[in-house]
Amino acid sequence: MWVYPTVPDKMLMVMAVIFGAHLLPFGWLYKSKAYFVMSIVVALSSFIVGLIFNPVILSIVMIIFELVFSLWLWFENKSLYIKKD
Repeated sequence: MWVYPTVPDKMLMVMAVIFGAHLLPFGWLYKSKAYFVMSIVVALSSFIVGLIFNPVILSIVMIIFELVFSLWLWFENKSLYIKKD
């Protein structure tokens, strides 16, 4: 990637934004609000946090997002399973 040799401190930010953007098609594919909302939240907030703070803070924010995202998907899947019965 062109970011690492140019601005190595922003590499984590770029990877986090790309990760968030890759969640968007899954929101459409699985018809999931969790994927759709978290794709926008992760991409925008990782861009903002990555510009303002150092990579350690961005890593902590991404870990928190992943925990929230995992719990949200768990509840979403649990509610789909209950509706089928």
